[in-house]
Amino acid sequence: MIIAAIISLLVIIFITLAGCTSLSEAVDESTMIPSERSVDTLVDTIMKEMKAKEITGIALAVSNSEGLIWSEGFGLADKRGKIEFTGETISNVGSVSKLVTSAAIMRLVEMGMVDLDEPVATYIPEFNPLGREKFAKPITVRMLLDHESGLESDAFLDFFLGYDRPQDFPVSYRRAIDAVNTSGIVRAPYEIFSYCNLGYSLLGIIIERAMESNFQQSVKELVFDPLGMDDSSFNIDDIPEERMAMGYLKGKPERLPYIRDMPAGSLNSTAIDMGKFLQSILASYTADEGLLSQQTVKEIFTPSNVDVPSDLDFQVGLTWWIVDLQELSGEFIVGHGGDLPPYHALVIMLPDRDISVFAMVNSIEGVGAFSLTQIVTEAVRTFSDESVQHTSARTPEPSPIVEMPESLKSDLIGYYASPVGLSEIRVSGKKLKVFTFNRWFDAYYHEDDSLTLGYKLFGIFPMKMPVFDEISISLEDLGNDPAINLRIQDILISPAVKIEPTPIDPAWISRSGSYESVEAEIMPHYTGFSIDVDKKSGFLCLNLKSDGQWSRFPLQTIDAASAQLMGTGRSLGGFIRVTGDNTISFQNFQLQKK
Repeated sequence: MIIAAIISLLVIIFITLAGCTSLSEAVDESTMIPSERSVDTLVDTIMKEMKAKEITGIALAVSNSEGLIWSEGFGLADKRGKIEFTGETISNVGSVSKLVTSAAIMRLVEMGMVDLDEPVATYIPEFNPLGREKFAKPITVRMLLDHESGLESDAFLDFFLGYDRPQDFPVSYRRAIDAVNTSGIVRAPYEIFSYCNLGYSLLGIIIERAMESNFQQSVKELVFDPLGMDDSSFNIDDIPEERMAMGYLKGKPERLPYIRDMPAGSLNSTAIDMGKFLQSILASYTADEGLLSQQTVKEIFTPSNVDVPSDLDFQVGLTWWIVDLQELSGEFIVGHGGDLPPYHALVIMLPDRDISVFAMVNSIEGVGAFSLTQIVTEAVRTFSDESVQHTSARTPEPSPIVEMPESLKSDLIGYYASPVGLSEIRVSGKKLKVFTFNRWFDAYYHEDDSLTLGYKLFGIFPMKMPVFDEISISLEDLGNDPAINLRIQDILISPAVKIEPTPIDPAWISRSGSYESVEAEIMPHYTGFSIDVDKKSGFLCLNLKSDGQWSRFPLQTIDAASAQLMGTGRSLGGFIRVTGDNTISFQNFQLQKK
């Protein structure tokens, strides 16, 4: 349950060796194919990671600007049928889908059919999110691409559409207009990065209207056909059942559900097809010979949020994240992860080295796509051209655990608003404790001013989990607000600002109780809603049940008819509004008091 909770933040993440896949666009092996020893090291890393993280099947593709260098699969795509996972196995890539949707938008920009700095309403006139009138700056296409629009991060009503084909499929993403209009704007643009799947559904609608077709057919014309990505589709119904990898959760088979936000997370592809896509991006970057112009690719790799103080050191371009991985310290790296459990995928690209690596799996225990970092960085070291640069440095030694200054310890004690609910830091005896992900963890202070977490079963037996090697907490403030900041592989994922209880409007006390959604859902994300005052902390809280567990989200009442989730960033800052007798709205839910 601990691991499941961590993975849910990002959806808010065996030993059978398949033969090497044939390469459709081979390059000069004399300069690019590494020694047998280095490939053996990579394969050994893959095998160890598969065992440690319970990866059922995996495929990789390594590309440069000239073509696909290497692609191979390991493990099983289907355990029951004993079907091997290869470079030609089709699997869902989660939010890596956004890279393809972004490429389609940028092609339209180059064709003069879309302007990044035009308001979204120019292309979708019915786009009218609640609260829009409070902000002078209109939401533009660019803001959707870099997740800085200020829209509500999530609208989980009807995000998952079940396993049977919805009546409005394959255009279910068009529901996003009503979802956005209902959930509304929660902050000004460029206040803080707030990952937003709905924004990519809006981009999909812009694409299809410009192309006068549906989204899937438009992307086929703009991206798939020019690149020969014949085994790729956003429409799961296009995929032959025998080609699709089965997903596995805790060892049990799990099919891919239909989702509303197809342009954000529904791409099904192969490692080889994704290798072709990344080869084209590199060809554009290095020689202006890819699907997009060199100027366009350099723009999408340029940080767009450098003037957003609350984003700290996190950098995002147009869709692509710019990251500094511990495993490849000091390198210029762009990439993106994808998580639609049990399917996960990860892209990293080192443009100045002219190399990219793509990996996809049908199960993993850890923090989703980020748990593939060890594998993809080892692939970079294996296939990097040392005639260009020396091999990338390996992971530096971790910062040592030291005694925390008493003044800092005192400053940290208190409550925090985080995307996974109300968090707390306290001192028990001489030990620092952190409550997050619905669990108490031991916190260890390091010389670099960061915290790592440990967990003891029954409070006695230390548990060794790979997830603890991948997450940490940094202590930078957000402006004038003290904060603790969750990081995975040292990449900032979400801040949690320190909060204090505020006066509660009496009308909201009377609204305490259990609620249920007015709208029926086939595959609900939330299975319970309630409002109460937390006796221990004194906060008025919205309580949400998901995956069998309740999480508390502290509220600040604005007046008798509205309240706001405390904190900032993904899933926070949104409003709860009174809509009638015993009814309230949250995100795009209408909730009725029981």
